[in-house]
Amino acid sequence: MTENDSEEKPQIIEPTRSLTANDSFAPGETGEPGEPIPGAAAGDPSPQVDPGSPGIQDEGQGAVRGIFIVIAAWFLPGLGHLMQRRLGRAMAAFIAVGAMAVVGLWMRGTIFPPHGDDAFGVLGFIADAGAGVFYLLAHSIEKNGADISRAAGDYGTRLLATSGVINLLFVLDALEISLGRKN
Repeated sequence: MTENDSEEKPQIIEPTRSLTANDSFAPGETGEPGEPIPGAAAGDPSPQVDPGSPGIQDEGQGAVRGIFIVIAAWFLPGLGHLMQRRLGRAMAAFIAVGAMAVVGLWMRGTIFPPHGDDAFGVLGFIADAGAGVFYLLAHSIEKNGADISRAAGDYGTRLLATSGVINLLFVLDALEISLGRKN
């Protein structure tokens, strides 16, 4: 062995990932080839995304699950929370929305049709339709139509709309939980 062989040669570390705009360098570093990249360990593979990796599939499955939870939570108040094992919130959603919708129907409130004549008619339909299955059942339950001759009918209309809006808020809550933004 020669004297030069016993000495360790400086090892040049090749970059293991591409530089991004968020990368920063310590004073004296230039980011030139041959310099270590900040935050990258030597020998680590480049962080390239494989389209068939489980992470990509999980994100896609999470989106499909989120859409399914939104539809279920809209259709039957509380079902989206129940699917996520949130029994307390599921019961609160079903009881709150169901009680208001049933009382609104009992008071013979107006059920807005899908084709509104003006902006208030469209907003009334959106609010009523937010109640999900209660809106769908309202047409078969109330055969006599709305009673607008009494104040009770007007209050019933407001209760039906409020039940739909509250259910839409519960739907958003179920979505936020499914996306992991809320506990």
